[in-house]
Amino acid sequence: MTWTFERKLLAAAVLAWAVIAVMNLGWGPPLGHDEAAFAVVGRGVDGWIYRSRGLAAVARIGLALGGADWQMRLPSAVLGLGALLAVYTVGRTVFDARTGAWAAAVIAGAHPMVARNAELLSDLPAMAGVLFGVAILAHELMRPGGPRWRLALAAPAFAAAFYLRYGSVPVIAVAGAAALVLWWRAIVARPAPVLVTIALFVALLVPHFRDSTELTGSALGVLRFSSGVPRRAYWGEGLVTYLTSDPFVYYGAIVTPVIVVAFAGLARRLRTRGAWLLAIVAIGQVIAIGIESHGQPRYVFIAVALLVVLGVASIRQIIAPRITPIVAPHRLALAAVAAAWLAVAIAIIPYDRRVAAARASVVAAAIAIRLDHAAHPDAPCFVFASVVPQIMWYAACDGKPKHLFDHVHDLPGAPGARYLASTSYGAADGAAFAAAHGLTARELPTLHPRTRVWALH
Repeated sequence: MTWTFERKLLAAAVLAWAVIAVMNLGWGPPLGHDEAAFAVVGRGVDGWIYRSRGLAAVARIGLALGGADWQMRLPSAVLGLGALLAVYTVGRTVFDARTGAWAAAVIAGAHPMVARNAELLSDLPAMAGVLFGVAILAHELMRPGGPRWRLALAAPAFAAAFYLRYGSVPVIAVAGAAALVLWWRAIVARPAPVLVTIALFVALLVPHFRDSTELTGSALGVLRFSSGVPRRAYWGEGLVTYLTSDPFVYYGAIVTPVIVVAFAGLARRLRTRGAWLLAIVAIGQVIAIGIESHGQPRYVFIAVALLVVLGVASIRQIIAPRITPIVAPHRLALAAVAAAWLAVAIAIIPYDRRVAAARASVVAAAIAIRLDHAAHPDAPCFVFASVVPQIMWYAACDGKPKHLFDHVHDLPGAPGARYLASTSYGAADGAAFAAAHGLTARELPTLHPRTRVWALH
């Protein structure tokens, strides 16, 4: 195999991404709220039907490895590496290998993604599935002879993204609809591969529809429930956030100028159907997620990645006529991406320590509960707190948000194995809560000044 410039650049980007992943695994903070929830679901605790069963299966791999924080995150980190390879694949398919390699190099320096590349979350693994699916659609539909039967490979790619993250539905729908509109002539001329791809995708979702019917009485019940879970203060809150936040903080210092060039390039340089497919999918995700949810960088990773591919392609078209023996823009670009990689590597450990400090209060509550409950391990353990997944995970207890029981007399859980936690995530008054339910509260020692825990008797 010849080590071309493109392969060397891609390998360097993968190495930079992997180094940060190893650092996140080794020095990462305790599991976050969503990570702990998936870990608990993986352990067999029901109750969160909107948590994807695909990532719960990934969590079970971590449990089989030993269940330590880094072991829980390792499978997700490996899957997340596929997101970087998927960015390269999209760029290579729609444009060329060099565009794909440069896009991967830029993404490897995008701190919002890289900082999360070892978390037990579905964003990056699902992003990989969607991008591979988009690449397959583009590759087959851009062919002069029309789509071949290998178009059907897009179905398992999209299905994997769906099972890992139910929130992938809007972007998959946008990708399919955009492909039908952009290449309708090719599809009409050879419809069989397209129909088989759609049928295969639906068939792969049958297990989900069956489970959803059993849980909710409707094949779409879980999806409806999931769509209502993300909080929002008002309609379109996320969209406002995505358009008004500091882009250098929200998307990355090296990513932001590339995205700006992407939009400029769509109007002047990138007028192919493949480029418009990427643009429609990217914009469609931002609008769909922005309307239905509050804004977080990780919710629009797919959009950011596709816009980076478009931006890199446009930049290459701009500078290609201006390359001379004296001016070497690729050297400046290499310096820029290398600086971004180094900056993330330098910042990641202090960042992880700050996150760990923010989560220390809730972990201290879990430790106090676990130590106290060790005296009577046969009794079921139940905890009430403002935020419960992390306590449930680290204390090995069941749990519910405290506010659900502020006006309910009967509490779940066994007498003597109920606990109330007050943490930096939400304060609680042990004496008042116990009195309201006809119980007594015994305060437990904790290892954090902002943590208080009471055993309820």
